[in-house]
Amino acid sequence: MKFKQIFIPITIVAFLCSAILVAYLSNYVFPWQYQESIKATLAMGGLSSLPDYAEDIEIEKRGSPFTRQFIIEFRSTPIEIEKWIKNSKRLKTNKPRIVGETKVYEILPGENGAAGGRVEVTGNKVLINMSWS
Repeated sequence: MKFKQIFIPITIVAFLCSAILVAYLSNYVFPWQYQESIKATLAMGGLSSLPDYAEDIEIEKRGSPFTRQFIIEFRSTPIEIEKWIKNSKRLKTNKPRIVGETKVYEILPGENGAAGGRVEVTGNKVLINMSWS
């Protein structure tokens, strides 16, 4: 009887702690983290809000409790992407490096203490890769 009284609460606490750690440390972006991940990535890069007509938005996060890397990919029209670049503090005067058909904008260091990263534009696809360390 005493064993159950001790074992069950300890098991419940261990399960809850494990669930919280998995949610926090997982590379998966949970629905409740979606907007905050976008906001953090854009802030780290000194970037404007995503274009109104951004489609196929994919978000990935990597790292540990001490480092974070956010990777956002989206598609939009070339005109909307150009507007987004011109409205982004760290892109509008940044001269891209051309690699094949990709424009690569280096953002080093990032904003607000972020390590930095890069933005890659290929046709109507944009890949934002920013890190905090």
